[in-house]
Amino acid sequence: MPNPHLDFAGDYNLDKIEIITATNEVLPLRMGVIMELNIYEDIEKNALTGSMAILDANNIISNTPLQGNERVVFRLSTPGTEGNEQIIDASEETGYPFHIYAITDRKILSETLMSYNIHFCSRELMRNARTRVSRAYDGGLHQAAIKILRDETGLDSKKQFYYEPTRNKDKIVIPNMRPLSAMNLLSEKALSKNANGAGYYFYETTKGFHFRSYESMLAGQGKFARPSVTVLRYQPKTFFSAHERTNYNMHNIDSYEIMQHFDTLSQQMMGTYASRVITYNFYDKAYQIADYNYHDEYAQHFHADTLGSTYKSNFPITNAPVDKEQKIKGTEDRGVSDYPHSHVILQPSTRYLHGDDTGSFGTSTENEGKTEAIRNSQENQVNNSTRVKVVMPGHSYVQAGDIVEFQLPSLERNKGEKAGYAYDDKHSGRYLVAKCRHRLIKQEYKMILELVKDTVYNPHEKGPRNYQGKEETNRGSTDIYSQDKSTSINPDNPTRL
Repeated sequence: MPNPHLDFAGDYNLDKIEIITATNEVLPLRMGVIMELNIYEDIEKNALTGSMAILDANNIISNTPLQGNERVVFRLSTPGTEGNEQIIDASEETGYPFHIYAITDRKILSETLMSYNIHFCSRELMRNARTRVSRAYDGGLHQAAIKILRDETGLDSKKQFYYEPTRNKDKIVIPNMRPLSAMNLLSEKALSKNANGAGYYFYETTKGFHFRSYESMLAGQGKFARPSVTVLRYQPKTFFSAHERTNYNMHNIDSYEIMQHFDTLSQQMMGTYASRVITYNFYDKAYQIADYNYHDEYAQHFHADTLGSTYKSNFPITNAPVDKEQKIKGTEDRGVSDYPHSHVILQPSTRYLHGDDTGSFGTSTENEGKTEAIRNSQENQVNNSTRVKVVMPGHSYVQAGDIVEFQLPSLERNKGEKAGYAYDDKHSGRYLVAKCRHRLIKQEYKMILELVKDTVYNPHEKGPRNYQGKEETNRGSTDIYSQDKSTSINPDNPTRL
């Protein structure tokens, strides 16, 4: 019977865990034989993957035998949680088992003992490897996504599917592609019905598949902030009495690492702040140019720290001035977002090819020009802005794509309620869970989360956008050979005369 009470932070319920062979033979496992169990979620990955580190004294590999595509079944939950949405369900009866696809790192430890890693994944990922989609879809890109996921000719998935309606209504042709490649193509071209951004993510969590825009992960219906699923803190455990610790420590992180704060050089080159899209139409041989400016567009999109129904509660990731070489006549107020040539995107178009104005790639005229630049910028903001990795007690209900409130510790001492444990008032706030790793060892359930945010909680100090530094002195240019002294070399005696 599962334990209904949470005894300690990191406690878990794990129903029977088994491997079911191709002949339906059941091989029961237990923690101890399984040294470590991992499940990986990622908003940039189409399907779930996982692994088990096995300590084998029974020669399971040969006696079973394991040859790939066996099923792994289990149910994992945090004690005290209720409802199916709180459970990681990979059971044969009510859930969707994982499928083994590889065994690696096999090591002989003694005459009777060996270790190895078993790798498993969602059934849909296995099916994707042997399936092709070749047909036309109409009725909207989200309708095409539903059909590719559900149809027997596609992924044939029965899992829960969370999708965001698109405003793309035109026909799209999938030319003999693997189903997941087709879903990624739809993601690149999809435009949200309720948000101003561009591009979708297609990914799987332990609760099902998701086809949604970046902004939908941050906002409900593009109008209000999605609630955070939990609050993450970093406080010494000695601050609390014994009866307080269990519940409080469930939200108290063990450690954190700031993986990336900002990289302005890369962000400029990749088009986060500014870009130019050149669209070339193969039908009429014409081209169009559309420029994107991050600061001009900023208020049109939902962001991590947006609260309420306005866009005034969050602030751009940069407001820094550019260097003084921009003090050219008429350009004194330019910032990093005012240089579209920093990143140029070439985009083909087939508008009017079949008589109708179908836009780029048969989706929508809106998907031409600046929309592609917006998609590129938003992806870069997710991948290259503030990113923090935290290790904390496991919560079976947390998944990639969720919002969490993270109180990022400040290094400034003697501030706040507990001296030395104040919070960074600029970078604390709402974060998107980009990656989630569920990790079980014999006695403990941990989560390793990668959190991202595209804003700062409080604004940077506002200053002039033109660089205010001291003017440099031009040191000139010199031909290096003009500085060499006149010399000659005797070839018979190669010493300098």
